[in-house]
Amino acid sequence: MQRILALGGGGFLMEDAASPIDAYILTLARKRNPRICFVSTASGDHPDHIEKFYTAYGNLECEPSHIAFFRKPMQGSISLSDLSAGVLGQDVIFVGGGNTKSALAVWREWRLDSIFRQALSSGVVLTGMSAGAMCWYASGLTDSYWGSGYQPLPCLGFLPGSCGVHYHSDGQRQSRLAEALLAGAIPAAIAIDDYAGVLYQDATISQVVSWRKGATAYAVKVESGSVIETAYEYLTIAPSGV
Repeated sequence: MQRILALGGGGFLMEDAASPIDAYILTLARKRNPRICFVSTASGDHPDHIEKFYTAYGNLECEPSHIAFFRKPMQGSISLSDLSAGVLGQDVIFVGGGNTKSALAVWREWRLDSIFRQALSSGVVLTGMSAGAMCWYASGLTDSYWGSGYQPLPCLGFLPGSCGVHYHSDGQRQSRLAEALLAGAIPAAIAIDDYAGVLYQDATISQVVSWRKGATAYAVKVESGSVIETAYEYLTIAPSGV
């Protein structure tokens, strides 16, 4: 079974306190003490992001590690000389946020895109937030072009359609997604709020999870020249009212 969890935003990179989504991700491995690897390429391997990862997952029952292309090796680093073995030996891969376009370019240079596909086929759970969610789809709507607003971006294509993240946290994201759909620049989309995630099994949505009241995901498509937005029902993984 191939599983991908796409998060609109939230978790250890956005929340100061422990987030329920971080613990939930580990349950997807379906084993005790799973191995989870953080891929921070989209942020240029920002040290703060790597530190936040180890702070969050170092307090959970797992074996954390990370991949950094822009930093010297440190404790927990997977060797770049044998990326394939390092990635395929994981139970979960978590991709962080940042510049999606730049991350894709680096991965392709190092052939990490192909390794990710092998990992998915072998049962490794792929997940991530923001850029780390969009990257798995055929395309995304991203601000990675800096200064050009939100633009369509071809991505890895592990999941069908397009993806928009941080959906209701920035009013422009909703309007620009609609504009891109009407222009035919992107295919029908999944739009994901902060504090919500979409779990796919074999490229089909199996569940939407939420850990903040009202946060969910939306199917967004064009019908008869109009943009239709349909909210998904979701499973709450946080106490009611949070």
